[in-house]
Amino acid sequence: MKPDLSMLFRKPKKNKQVILTIEPLAPLSIVSTLPGSYYKSLDKPTKANLCGMFENVLGWHIGPKDRSKILKEMKRVYKKSFKLTDFEVVSSAVGYTSLLGHLFDTELPLVPSIIARYDDLWTQQLKHDDARHIKGTANLSYHLIKEKLKLPTDDKGKVSDKDYGDFLKGNYSKFPMYYTSPTPREFIVFDGNYQIKLSISSHLLEGLEQSLQENNLAYLGTNEGWVDLSFKEI
Repeated sequence: MKPDLSMLFRKPKKNKQVILTIEPLAPLSIVSTLPGSYYKSLDKPTKANLCGMFENVLGWHIGPKDRSKILKEMKRVYKKSFKLTDFEVVSSAVGYTSLLGHLFDTELPLVPSIIARYDDLWTQQLKHDDARHIKGTANLSYHLIKEKLKLPTDDKGKVSDKDYGDFLKGNYSKFPMYYTSPTPREFIVFDGNYQIKLSISSHLLEGLEQSLQENNLAYLGTNEGWVDLSFKEI
């Protein structure tokens, strides 16, 4: 189903005051940076984390190129219709740019007690256009198996990274788009709920509440970090 983006082209007014309650239903791992080989969790979500959670509730699964086009059109409409030449664009270090960060502000977060921290292996999805991609995935189109076996090898029977990279670039569509890599990641168990005061657009609030009535199962941090959301106007 095509997502309804109409709220993005209305006048951006944060005209509602609400308390957002986030009830963790599973251990959470909230990361907002590029940590390298170990993903240490934050104790509370950043605004970018909340943006991602809200967009998933709304069903906005939109790629970077389309996001750029939508933001460009939003700027055009805001300038022409509302004489607004600038608005907040929320981004994160992992390359995510939100479409709705300018539609709410946060304050006074209440963080629940942490009762446990533990590390686990998280399945990270990666994508490259060089030898790392071939080495990371065991899958490829069966049409390529014979050709892959013909790649030149050294005296130890190994294919060079350059030859692997050239082979991948010539057959990229016949490999999985992503490969997986087990990565150590910190998870946190909470006793209680987050409570965050929001100043929020009535259009965004209405869209979120409508979506939550149909399916109140959001996630925060990872797609295994299930949470229940509720809003209370103040």
